[in-house]
Amino acid sequence: MKYCKDMFNYQRRKTRVVYVGDVGVGGDNPIRVQSMTITDTMDTKSTVEEIIRLYDVGCEIVRVTAPSIREAENLKNIKDKLHRLGIMVPLVADIHYTPNAALVAAEYVEKVRINPGNFADKKKFEQREYTDGEYQRELERIEEKFRPLVLKCKVLKRAMRIGTNHGSLSDRIMNQYGDTPEGMVESALEFVRICQKYDYHDIILSMKASNPLVAIQAYRLLAARMDELGMDYPFHLGVTEAGDGEEGRIKSAVGIGSLLEDGIGDTVRVSLTEDPVAEVPVAFRLVQKYNQLNYQAKLTSGSIEFELNGENIKLPNPFVYTRRETMKCDLVYHKLGSGELPRVELSLTEQFTDYNSALKKVSEMIIPSKDNQFNILGQSNEAKEYKCETIHITVDSENGLLQLHEFKNALIANGLFVPLAIDFTKIPNSATEISKFADRLVFSPQWNTDITTLSKILYSAQLFGKPVEWKISRTSFGEEAIINGPIQFNAIGELIERVLKTCEERDYWNLIFSLSGDLNGTSIVKPYRYLAGRLDALGANFPILLCYCTNQSYETVILDASAQLGSLLCDGIGDAIHIEADMASSDLLRLSYNILQATRLRISKTEFISCPSCGRTLFDLQTTTERIKSKTGHLKGAKIAIMGCIVNGPGEMADADFGYVGAGPKKVNLFVGKECVERNIPENIADERLIELIKSQGKWVEP
Repeated sequence: MKYCKDMFNYQRRKTRVVYVGDVGVGGDNPIRVQSMTITDTMDTKSTVEEIIRLYDVGCEIVRVTAPSIREAENLKNIKDKLHRLGIMVPLVADIHYTPNAALVAAEYVEKVRINPGNFADKKKFEQREYTDGEYQRELERIEEKFRPLVLKCKVLKRAMRIGTNHGSLSDRIMNQYGDTPEGMVESALEFVRICQKYDYHDIILSMKASNPLVAIQAYRLLAARMDELGMDYPFHLGVTEAGDGEEGRIKSAVGIGSLLEDGIGDTVRVSLTEDPVAEVPVAFRLVQKYNQLNYQAKLTSGSIEFELNGENIKLPNPFVYTRRETMKCDLVYHKLGSGELPRVELSLTEQFTDYNSALKKVSEMIIPSKDNQFNILGQSNEAKEYKCETIHITVDSENGLLQLHEFKNALIANGLFVPLAIDFTKIPNSATEISKFADRLVFSPQWNTDITTLSKILYSAQLFGKPVEWKISRTSFGEEAIINGPIQFNAIGELIERVLKTCEERDYWNLIFSLSGDLNGTSIVKPYRYLAGRLDALGANFPILLCYCTNQSYETVILDASAQLGSLLCDGIGDAIHIEADMASSDLLRLSYNILQATRLRISKTEFISCPSCGRTLFDLQTTTERIKSKTGHLKGAKIAIMGCIVNGPGEMADADFGYVGAGPKKVNLFVGKECVERNIPENIADERLIELIKSQGKWVEP
């Protein structure tokens, strides 16, 4: 099954247009941005004020919770007051468990969101097997409950979001498909088929999860199934319970951005445990690039940048995570590939000739220290294992080579032991000298580099037992390539084959491959996808270093780097990451490790799963989350969910080890996995009871 039109060229998925009020979603419309209020829906004044604040920062669609008929009725007062103030932003009623509230809400709002996991079912976690007849009767029961809303939305011309959430699937789906992306997709399709039966098509779908990898797989599978079934409904993208601060932004960007990279997604919400107004600029910054790519594609009639010309490409299964199998590359202090942890690498930006400054910078890069406070995004101050594992240095002259040798001796004399990856592309005849003290030789083979030079480089590396990084860059293809825009993939493929032939002649395979950040100005996903696929098709399963290079602002970098690196890592591609940007090394290290944490490939701290709050929330979620993080943020590897209410409780926290869930006013339920083990604990003692619970499960360590 294909989930996107072209995995090597950006093309947005073609969908019908669904109107939410006057806002078109899908088709050629820009990717829309939305958010959700966190006020009590019965508090008309506060809810209206919050909607206006969202509207003022550009939010195009606003969702409001309607947990009962009472709140659904009050949507009329909210809508009337907004209209009197001249605010015409479309509203969405968020419905869980209460079909009757959905019928009322449809009278007043432009869109109704229902969760197929709980619209007609209550979660009991029962295990049973269904006969075909029993399963069919279950579907008929659902149709009986769902049909009135479908018909009402059709008559009133209201849109509907069928929003599946991982972990809140019905018992019926869980027993048939398990808690899987396939189950999420089938849960939505059950409701879509009912809509189609009654000729209702103003549908938008979502496949949200707190684990970005699950969300990516579910959305891809949904797109593939839609294509098979001839359906073209737009998608709403999001990652639930992403959390707050930089971590929440990175996790959202990994899940949402990975899909946008392949042209999937028509409207997004970035769910943060913060003031909802903070979500909107983040979402606009995330979708900006893809709206521009779509605009450019329309201007050029969808012209293809890259052509494969019939090359054999081996690609990973996009619906099931499998890390790419590679050979192992030996470095002096660690290894790359073959199941090793993905590594973090940085460049030394200081001149190594200024020994004092350079030594200080190296010390900052390789000795773990406390996080710096980042005021805009709100980072914690917990000590983390953030250290650079390889430092890249460029040497472009014979004199620089001598100075670098002295610098390496100074590092050793100061007890700073870290692998150095030395790029000596501009002095190719210095391979032997480089091999004496470099821990990795980095060379960009040029299109006109003769085989003898490549062979000499391998000979020197082999002589000293050093790995070689073949770094393919735009300059590899000469001045014409620099001037004429995108590099054709087949040119990269020919260069790969030429290098591999030299390696075969020398019989030396301690290698890794990388692509320079100058190779493509918009995305590294497509070139790296090609590199991995071409290497694997040739049986040359070498480790790959993912290089991301940019001059963008920090707020943009964390989103774009997370989207692109996250997309590749979630596809099992990449054995190390190297981010180059105009930022402090501490920020680059934190960003790198947070991306690896978000993709679940390298856990360096506690994983927090916290919902963004809404009118159902029974305590101050933002301050509660900050407080619990301050007490448990040192529990490396533990997953702790902090949920405002039961709707986003045992279902939505999915794979969390422990759950802290609002049960009533100033009351909290505690969970181990999906099992509630303590109920209605007073909020003022709930933190300590959570710590006691973690201790009882053997997962507590002292700070």
